[in-house]
Amino acid sequence: MKNKNIIFLHIPKTAGTTIQTGLRNIADNHKKVVFSKAAVPGLVDHFSLDHFKNLDLNENINILKGHFVFSDICKNFELFSMVREIVDLFISNLYFFYIEEYLRRNLNSDNITNIKKKINIDLTLSNSDLKIISKLLKYNFVNSNLITKTLAGIPFEKHFFVEEDYKLIEEDFFLAKENLKYFTYIGNTTNVQKFLNFLLQYVPVKSFEVSHKRFFKKDQKLINDIKYNLADQIKEYNYFDTEMLKIIKNKYQ
Repeated sequence: MKNKNIIFLHIPKTAGTTIQTGLRNIADNHKKVVFSKAAVPGLVDHFSLDHFKNLDLNENINILKGHFVFSDICKNFELFSMVREIVDLFISNLYFFYIEEYLRRNLNSDNITNIKKKINIDLTLSNSDLKIISKLLKYNFVNSNLITKTLAGIPFEKHFFVEEDYKLIEEDFFLAKENLKYFTYIGNTTNVQKFLNFLLQYVPVKSFEVSHKRFFKKDQKLINDIKYNLADQIKEYNYFDTEMLKIIKNKYQ
């Protein structure tokens, strides 16, 4: 086991809540492990120790987790993250942040209200959503390239729906690719258990328990229809993530 502090950079909708249950379980069962979670409201900002107060980085094994993007301080930690297949990541973010965050909790209402002035954005988990999704992409009303932005250290609005998406350039992509060398491991939601097994090498326990968290069940037929009709448009919108995922799979999986 490596005795070093750990950071988990949580890209939205990449099984981070499930993984968090395992990180908490490790801390609950080992007195020398401290799990801490932090975030900046409404923003996936640069990782900073300013968000984690009163930690003894020399005495304990600290596991720090949150919605953050890469920063130079991450180089001093065992650094982990998790990615997801591009279209699945898009669909999960789209419906979670519209239904769970906006409709049920009225979060990000300013951005969505302004978007509604320009297009109909009433997502109903039906095939009528297909035209809406296409327009959201056409007019840059949702975040693109969340994986690449995280690796490159480019902050983005957390709640997915935006008035204008920040577009990456090739230099951002190359920076993200360069920063991969600082990551201990990047998992994929297609095999969460593989990620958990790898993590075991870096914590002072032989096993830990994970509770699988799902917020709501989406209609599989709708998901298939979105993939059939819009996969190319979604991947093109997330071009840098599409390319970055190939690199990550080759390097870590």
